[in-house]
Amino acid sequence: MLEKNINSRLSGFAGYGLDDLKKANLMNRVDSKFMFPVSWLPNMLQQLTGHYRVLDINGCRVSTYKNQYLDTPEMKFYFDHHNGKLNRYKVRQRNYTDTQTSFLEVKHKTNQRRTHKTRVCLDNLQGSRQPADFVSSAVGIDYSKMVVTQHSGYNRIALANEDSAERLTIDFNLWYSSNGQKKLHLNSLCIAELKQAKSTKNSPFFSLREVPHMTQTGFSKYCIGCALLYGDEIKVNRFKPVLRKLSEQRIH
Repeated sequence: MLEKNINSRLSGFAGYGLDDLKKANLMNRVDSKFMFPVSWLPNMLQQLTGHYRVLDINGCRVSTYKNQYLDTPEMKFYFDHHNGKLNRYKVRQRNYTDTQTSFLEVKHKTNQRRTHKTRVCLDNLQGSRQPADFVSSAVGIDYSKMVVTQHSGYNRIALANEDSAERLTIDFNLWYSSNGQKKLHLNSLCIAELKQAKSTKNSPFFSLREVPHMTQTGFSKYCIGCALLYGDEIKVNRFKPVLRKLSEQRIH
């Protein structure tokens, strides 16, 4: 029933394609993140209709993402975030299931708290930089010394407003695994991420009527996944407020 309601609300949006965005591409941006119950998603979408367009790929408006995150054996990228260091990185291989494409991506959180994302397509590397060179150059760590520390995936609704040069992604049906097999699910949770050229409250998203239990948060999907998967082995102090909220959700 929930999936049907979500698709019904999405049918009211104008669509856009992968090559349509100009001002709202935002590979260099400021991020604001929010978490709220997935049960409220249809209501939110109804309020946002007319303010955003939705990514439409061959008639599909809910995309499926699968990720493999890489880190050092000592989990440097995780601990840089846990310890509040700016000028930090995340490295992942992302599979865009609906377009059957894969990218190796590096996210850089700068000293100015901006997010800068670079990536290289893994489907056709002819004439492109090799993955090892791309990652090693971006983060200053030998790619061959990195290991896969996490598998994850989710469904995503990607909204865009070019007039305000912003994107809004809404992720749900989030899951984590340490080895790609047994999965830990966060099925009752949504993560909304507002991506702007510069931080401003002048956004259709902030005009939403009160959303029950919606909290602005520093939710890092990679770090929260590590805290859930390896919490008995690593420090998680920085993420305890989010983990406490998650404990109120159904995790299985």
